Amino acid sequence: MDRRLRLNLILLAAAGLLGLVIWLSHPIGLPLLTGLDPARIERIEIGDLSGRQIQLSKTATGWRSGQAKADGQRVEQLLGICVTPSLERFPAPADLTPFGLDPAPIRLKLDDLTLDFGTTDPLNGWRYVLVGKEVHLIADGFYHHLTAPPEAWLEHR
Repeated sequence: MDRRLRLNLILLAAAGLLGLVIWLSHPIGLPLLTGLDPARIERIEIGDLSGRQIQLSKTATGWRSGQAKADGQRVEQLLGICVTPSLERFPAPADLTPFGLDPAPIRLKLDDLTLDFGTTDPLNGWRYVLVGKEVHLIADGFYHHLTAPPEAWLEHR
């Protein structure tokens, strides 16, 4: 066996071993942002610092925004936040200003659970979310729903 081939085989084995170590050390699952079951949520409230308020309620025939039928697909997408992974979390410090949470620009209530949304982490773009007495970092895939105008929540025919 020539020297170059032997070196390539050793490098390939080392890379495979490193990949196996990384794969085995990766946690199986991350904790979820909330312990809520999206299918059991009956009330959603979205508010912001400008005074915009959106209230959605679940009925036997689907989601409603006041008397109007709400866009069920958009509501279901938002409810995905219940089971989104908490990529990182830490106890809420006394000063929430560095996280854009004092005051929070967006507040989401799912039944009786309040989630306050702050800014994004500058290193990875994850969104700060205050839930109870913990600050969580989540992927920033829900914020566009939370900033949508009230008419965006209505079913369009």
